[in-house]
Amino acid sequence: MNQTRHPRHDFLIERIAFFSDAVFAIAITLMAIEIHPPKIIRGESEHMVWEKIKEILPEFLGLLVSFWLIGSAWLRHHQLFRYVDNFDLRFMAINLWLLFVIILFPFSTGFLFNSLFEGAISKLQVFLYLGVPLFSNVILYRMYKLVNKKHLRGEADQAFRYATFSIGTMVISFLLAILWILVFPLKLHYYGYMFLGLGPILSALFRKKIKHS
Repeated sequence: MNQTRHPRHDFLIERIAFFSDAVFAIAITLMAIEIHPPKIIRGESEHMVWEKIKEILPEFLGLLVSFWLIGSAWLRHHQLFRYVDNFDLRFMAINLWLLFVIILFPFSTGFLFNSLFEGAISKLQVFLYLGVPLFSNVILYRMYKLVNKKHLRGEADQAFRYATFSIGTMVISFLLAILWILVFPLKLHYYGYMFLGLGPILSALFRKKIKHS
């Protein structure tokens, strides 16, 4: 554990956590703000209104998926700070990189889902969208490892070890999905999403293992 401690280090750790929480919240809010309600003109039928609603359904789907991805990252980040005993410049820099990746979610979500059902999806759109949660999980995994090495309050308990393993499985899941899309034609890329279920499955198996250990 790092022995160099600022006299107000507990307060400063809380400042890092609060600032991070604000960035997570802003990223989610920006995605919702980007969804503009359709303009209804007098005389339009119910059918016409529903057609306009259908046009923005992909954006709502993107909001739902990205909300879950950002929320998952926030939960792990929030859990991590329960264990942080100290910090240094390296830890703060890695945390800033995580926040940078998080604020890319609104752009990557709109870039993919705005044309999801238009038949104009490119590999670049899919790479970018999957790359954002991939790198956020990579950075989170690195933060957990760094805290375990230098800034851990006490010893790593089962919850900490499980969270570290769970993030690692998500890194593998997103990486395999991206490799699938890279290798196979675009028309088959939907099958690559099956790898995204690999992380939760391995995490559940690991949780059972540590419970019985």
